[in-house]
Amino acid sequence: MKYNPPAGSQDPDAKYVTGQPGKVRGSAVPAEAVEHPQREIVEVIKKAGLTPSADALNQLYEAILKIIGVQVPVASKTETGLVQIGDGLNITPEGLLSVLVATSKQNGIMRPDGTTCTVKDGVLKVLQQSNDYMEAWRKSWIGVPRYWRSTELPDNHCWANGDLIYFNDWPELKEIYDAGGFEGMLMGWDADVETQKANLGKWRPNASIPTGLYTPALSGQFFRNWAPANDVAGSYNAAGLPEIEGDGGGYLTSAKDKVATGVFAGSGGIFGNGNPASGDASRKLIFKASAANSVFGRSATVMPASINQPAILYLGRPT
Repeated sequence: MKYNPPAGSQDPDAKYVTGQPGKVRGSAVPAEAVEHPQREIVEVIKKAGLTPSADALNQLYEAILKIIGVQVPVASKTETGLVQIGDGLNITPEGLLSVLVATSKQNGIMRPDGTTCTVKDGVLKVLQQSNDYMEAWRKSWIGVPRYWRSTELPDNHCWANGDLIYFNDWPELKEIYDAGGFEGMLMGWDADVETQKANLGKWRPNASIPTGLYTPALSGQFFRNWAPANDVAGSYNAAGLPEIEGDGGGYLTSAKDKVATGVFAGSGGIFGNGNPASGDASRKLIFKASAANSVFGRSATVMPASINQPAILYLGRPT
């Protein structure tokens, strides 16, 4: 609405003067100065959906409150407007707004630790080194046998049962293979049946220029943890018992200079040198298989059919 100065005034911003009889002539009021403010107020009342009334003198106030509640938009990143107090904020009866500190049970403000995330120009950013570390950790599990809690396969897994897995389906498996990630756990692509049986814990390419890998055939096998300087990683151990050896010495013959050894031991009718006395009916030959466990034989324990499976320990991030 335009300001309407006193009638006859050459100054568009001239002030009105109150007249004093016999002393000061008052300003002449143009019709626009009376009409225009009324029409402006009536228009606001109508825009608010109210009907102008000669009996109500608070309609302008009511119209303003109604328009603010209806027409002011909700605030966004690009537009100012009304906001509602959320879980991370608090407001007092006096209208004081404060930001709460975030906890495990409460939304609120956080302080970046500078290691996994930071703030630049008011924008929170997750540091790339954290993303890179998690991605490397994820890929480190590709091709690693592990126990599972169910008989249902999780997504992106297969059973370690000797099946052929194609690189076209699983390109990250090929990345690990090309980078030498299966070093020491691969047999030749053309390995014969006997070699395959002797290396059930190893992967096998399906061709000289492979398009996929056969997984280790671990189904139904026991694991025997492997470490450097032990047997060949991934090789198969046949079921069997330890070698049991011994010599009955003079207890089986009349030789007085032979002592029972290994799994054999004698008692009764012996000379001072531990040999049996010839013709002594009290002499006995005793057999003890456990006597050979730590000395003779190919194993220190009963060996079930098993796989020499590498076992590693995670030591955390390096310095």
